[in-house]
Amino acid sequence: MESKEAVMLYVILALATLFLVVISLMLLGKVPAKSMGALAGIIGVTGSIMILYMAATDALSAFGPTATFAALIVAFMFFMLYLLVAAEVFTGTDFKATGWYSLVAGLFVFCIGLGFLHVLGDTLPLVGQFGTMFLVWAGAFWLIWLVFALGMTNLTKLLAWYLIIPTVAITIFWPIIAFTNYGVIGTWW
Repeated sequence: MESKEAVMLYVILALATLFLVVISLMLLGKVPAKSMGALAGIIGVTGSIMILYMAATDALSAFGPTATFAALIVAFMFFMLYLLVAAEVFTGTDFKATGWYSLVAGLFVFCIGLGFLHVLGDTLPLVGQFGTMFLVWAGAFWLIWLVFALGMTNLTKLLAWYLIIPTVAITIFWPIIAFTNYGVIGTWW
């Protein structure tokens, strides 16, 4: 990947990490919901614009067309989730729409993760980092579904810590490792 393309991808992952930390702190009662909702809206809009730019310029073409579509689909799922969270915060709803959205998004992300691990065929490139990252994200989506759609509020702290520890770790450490290896994807796994 060229450095400009890599940097934009790293910025998108950094924005996702920022939101994951803040929503986790909100779930733990440390950040007000409206502050988190405002951040969700800002990151949702900013990230969506960046992803549209990357799609229009085919910035991920080094990975091939299927990987590009997979990455763009997952990024849009996240940024639409952020916009949905912002809408639910400011309309005062119960986050059930966010929960049910997360069930389906988790299924898509899980399948794409298995695709990157070649469990569901070999159309996507075999990139263990992507596969692992997507599977961890699928777990986050499904915890969101359990807590908000099914009302399993006893799992709220587990969701918060899952978003902080494994999800943030894999979302921020993958780009750091890739960036320090000059954007090389796949060879260090």
